[in-house]
Amino acid sequence: MTRKLHTKLAFNKDSHFFTNIKSISAYSLLVTMFALFTMTASITTAQAELVDLSSPEPVIKFASRDASWLKTPSFNFTRQSLRCTDKETGESIKVVRGQKLKVVLGLLVDRQGKIVRVGVKKTSGNRCFDRSAARQIRSSRMRPFVLEGKAIRGTVEVPIAFTAE
Repeated sequence: MTRKLHTKLAFNKDSHFFTNIKSISAYSLLVTMFALFTMTASITTAQAELVDLSSPEPVIKFASRDASWLKTPSFNFTRQSLRCTDKETGESIKVVRGQKLKVVLGLLVDRQGKIVRVGVKKTSGNRCFDRSAARQIRSSRMRPFVLEGKAIRGTVEVPIAFTAE
């Protein structure tokens, strides 16, 4: 009588049972790792630092009568230079003789009197005129705004009117 001491189980390697066990064990390993990571992350305290990104000096709004020009803006508007096309319709926008356009620009002026930012506060209805006025006013310079004997940053609204001839 012969005995085999070393017997191996013969699994059919092509069986679905063996393949399913592999995928189930891989899935449970991933789930276990995710659970451990989640527990570790919830126990560990997060460290954050608050950083103040706001400007250290205040920006005060001044009336246009408080604005004083070092270099006055010189505007050069013509009816031809204010022609542009409407974004939605694609039609050209023309300025006719006698048409009045008025835009209000918001200026941010630094401590040296330089105009740092120009924005349209109230549009004239003609974006070419608005852009042209904003571009031309950038080259001018203002006297710095003074508060308690100290030059500070400030904002001011400047109205600009044009009548086409």
